Amino acid sequence: MEYWKEPGMAFRVVFIKKNFNQQHELQHELQHELQHELQHELQQELQQETLYTKILRFVNDKPLSKKEISIQLCQKTISGQLSEVISKLLNDRLIEWTIKNKPTSSKQKHSITTRGVEFLELLKTNVKH
Repeated sequence: MEYWKEPGMAFRVVFIKKNFNQQHELQHELQHELQHELQHELQQELQQETLYTKILRFVNDKPLSKKEISIQLCQKTISGQLSEVISKLLNDRLIEWTIKNKPTSSKQKHSITTRGVEFLELLKTNVKH
């Protein structure tokens, strides 16, 4: 602690060293942002797991094509509902294409994003409470 004296005035300067875990703060911010943005989806999923989360869990394990996701769901063909949910997950930025500039490529797959992983973490955290 240092003191600085002037006639009629006294200052006390205290230096405090704070160590912040930036990654933890960033993760907390991301979770809060996600919780706010995807509150409706989060509420639905907490009541009952839907196709939205099932697909997210599948691509969390490894990137999958739409056909591979369909097979995981025991569907004989790619349903319109599956295509809609995949589009929603892409729009919500929870999954992304593995071949960014060629969405119709026959080799196209879907992989989970950091936001997607955080969404699954939020689900896991909220289920515990």
